[in-house]
Amino acid sequence: MRMLGIVTRRRWHFLLPFFAGWLLVWGMSWFLPSIYRSGTLILVEQPAVPEKLVASNIDNDIQRQMDSISQQILSRTRLLQIIDHLNLYAEQRKRKGPDELVEMMRKDVEIELSRGDDHKLSAFNIYYSNRNPRLAQQATSELANLFITENVEQRQGRSANTTRFLQDQLDQAREKLAEQEARVREFKDKHIGELPSQTQSNLQILSGLQTQLQAQEDALNRARQQNTYLESLLSQYRALNQMTNKGGEGGSAGLSTIDKELDRLRAQLADLSARYTDKHPDVVAMRQTLLDLQKRRADEIAALRQRKVV
Repeated sequence: MRMLGIVTRRRWHFLLPFFAGWLLVWGMSWFLPSIYRSGTLILVEQPAVPEKLVASNIDNDIQRQMDSISQQILSRTRLLQIIDHLNLYAEQRKRKGPDELVEMMRKDVEIELSRGDDHKLSAFNIYYSNRNPRLAQQATSELANLFITENVEQRQGRSANTTRFLQDQLDQAREKLAEQEARVREFKDKHIGELPSQTQSNLQILSGLQTQLQAQEDALNRARQQNTYLESLLSQYRALNQMTNKGGEGGSAGLSTIDKELDRLRAQLADLSARYTDKHPDVVAMRQTLLDLQKRRADEIAALRQRKVV
C-alpha cells in the first residue's frame, strides 16, 4: 500500500519521461530518411548421390565455398559494376571516390547462413539496405544472380579439373594395363604348357600320349611275335625243301616227315584259333602254310605213284 501511494503521488515523474521519449522518437522518424531492407533466400542443394556409394567431385566444404564466392562477389570490381549499373549512391558519388562507395555497399550487404538440424548448411539469405526500395530489390537480385552464377562457374571449373585428373589417371592405368598384358602374353609364349592354368590340359595330353604309347608297344610286341613266327615258318620251308630234294631216295621217309610237320602245324593253328579270330594275320598265314604243305604232300604221293608205275 505504501508503494502504491508513492507511485500515485509521483505518477508524473514516470509519465513525463515516457511521453517525452516517445515524442522524441516520433519526431526523429519524420526527419531521418527511411531505410528499406530487401532480402532473398537461396537454398543450398546437397549432393544427390550418397558419398558412401560415389565420391562427389565437388568440394563438400560448402562453408569454404561460400567464403570464396562471397569474396568474389564483394570484390571491388563486382560491386562497382552493380553500383554503375543501378546508379546506386547517386548523391554520394558526387563527393566520394570508388573505394569509399565500395565500402558503403559492403556495409549495406549482409549474408546470413542458415543451418538445418544436422548442422549442415541448408540455405543462406542475402540482404541489402537502401533508401530506395526499388534499388534495394534490384541490388539484392543482382547479388543473388552473381552468387548463383559464380557458384555454377566454380562447380563447372572443379568438375572440369576433376574430370581431366580422372582422365589422366585412366590413361595412365590403361597404359600400365597394356604393358602388363604384353608382359603376360610374352611370359605365356615362353612357358607354353608350364603354367598352372594348363595343368588339366597337360594331364589330358599326357593321358592320351600314354594310351598311344601303350598301343604302340602292343603293336610292337605283336610285330615281334609275328616276326618270330615267320622266321620259324621260313626255317620249316627250308627243311621241307631239303626233304623234297631228297625225296627220290626216301619217299616214305619224306611223307612221314611231312605228316609230322602237318600235325605240328595243325596244333599251332588250333592254338592260334583259340586266341585270335579267323581273320587274324597269324591264323590266315598258318592256314595258308597248311594248305601249301598239304599240296606238297599230295605232290609227293603223286610222284611216288608215278615212279612205281614206271
